[in-house]
Amino acid sequence: MNETDELHIDPTDARALDFLIAAQFDPASIDRMPQELRVNARRLLGELAQIDSYPVAPPNDALVDATLARIAQEERRQAERMNISSQAQPSFRRRFGLPNILAVAAVLIVAAGVAIPVAGQVRQGQSQALCASGLRTLGGGLSAYSADNRGVMPMAAGIASFLSDSNSNNVAATDSGILDHARHLDMLSSKGYCDAKCTRCNGSRNLSYRIPLHRSQIHLSAMSRSPVAADANPVQTMLRKGIIPGSFDCSSVNHDQRGQNVLFTDGSVVWMVSPIAMQGPMNLSDNFWVIREKNGRESMNIRAHSGSPLEILLAN
Repeated sequence: MNETDELHIDPTDARALDFLIAAQFDPASIDRMPQELRVNARRLLGELAQIDSYPVAPPNDALVDATLARIAQEERRQAERMNISSQAQPSFRRRFGLPNILAVAAVLIVAAGVAIPVAGQVRQGQSQALCASGLRTLGGGLSAYSADNRGVMPMAAGIASFLSDSNSNNVAATDSGILDHARHLDMLSSKGYCDAKCTRCNGSRNLSYRIPLHRSQIHLSAMSRSPVAADANPVQTMLRKGIIPGSFDCSSVNHDQRGQNVLFTDGSVVWMVSPIAMQGPMNLSDNFWVIREKNGRESMNIRAHSGSPLEILLAN
């Protein structure tokens, strides 16, 4: 595609689409959007509804039937060639000629073309389902731990001791500023609130965990419904490797950047294709991979945070 042929989405449409994705395309959420986005959001919902209602013809079984009939025909021919008769045995080329090889190859190619994508989708679905199941169990462990510990969330040390990266003297310059925060979830398994596998996606891949950026975020029961844990933070992962992300609106590498499972404070688990959550009475968007500083800049520099009680940050 030439540069002149590339499609560009209108910035207002992009913002409206972000709100709709975060609200899971609920039409009722339009009334909670900023006024300047409502017309665009209603138009986008209408266009998506037209796509959903587009008539699709049912699959045609004629091709399958014809293929099976051809296979059966070739099997009968091969069976006839293998019959013992008084006549001289035909040569190998006559018994198994080029048409037979092409027919078998065609069947194998068709079978592989169907089986490989289906197998990949099945593996992805199983991985996503297992991760979501583990997060639900983790949510139960968080609730039980909070109930037994005066409502607080698992914290293995004081906030000042684990929010700063000891290997970096200039957090503002590196934008890393977070060191193994998700290890605090290990308290749940060590104290018997859940299995150790629940603190990892599918028992091996990292998870991200809510950093208490405000005093109101220390007690689980006091927080409004919002993300508390999810798949690994891709922004933090890239920064640790020295890679500057082109955009903070990206998905976790746990599921090939197709999206991420997100555990909310009420124990529910939601699959989200974007890290944008709606927060507060104004339903403002918040990217839970990064912090929005006072000047509006997004980063992972927690020392420059404004201290808003609604700000969310999930860190590995």
